[in-house]
Amino acid sequence: MGFKFNKRINLGKGLGLNISKSGISPSYRTKRGSISRKGYSIKTGVPGLSYGKQFGKDKGCAIVLFLICILSVTIYSCSSAETVNEEQIVSSPCVDTNCADYTSQSAAQSAFNADPDCRGDLDADNDGIACEEPGNSVTVCPTTANCGCSNKTKAECEASPCCKWVTGEGCKCN
Repeated sequence: MGFKFNKRINLGKGLGLNISKSGISPSYRTKRGSISRKGYSIKTGVPGLSYGKQFGKDKGCAIVLFLICILSVTIYSCSSAETVNEEQIVSSPCVDTNCADYTSQSAAQSAFNADPDCRGDLDADNDGIACEEPGNSVTVCPTTANCGCSNKTKAECEASPCCKWVTGEGCKCN
């Protein structure tokens, strides 16, 4: 029995080049088996046991190259479609808001006028006027220095639309 030499260069997504003393051949591997110019093998699910079949000398390479081309086109088209969808989701500049996030109806109206596509949720009846409905929860904040924000905890301060938390100073009027 002589020495054997083989080396697999992984090209990604299951594609690879097998290098041995008889030459270089392309192959494709999955978790269920593999296919190369010499033949194919199918895993049975029992460790160390698989079924293999060798191609005839004339057909093997053409079949493998055809299958690899089809698989790589399919893999590329699926992965590029997923990338586009992820970019569309991530690049959405709209932040979900509601009337309670604004200190007055005029502040909500200004935000709506600046970007009606993103702030469409402020205009429930689609008449172009933001937060005009009864019970819209627009908070009117006092404009005096005694706005009621002092002595609030950070959580209470951040929950109030009239207050803002300033690191090192505590809760201040917004």
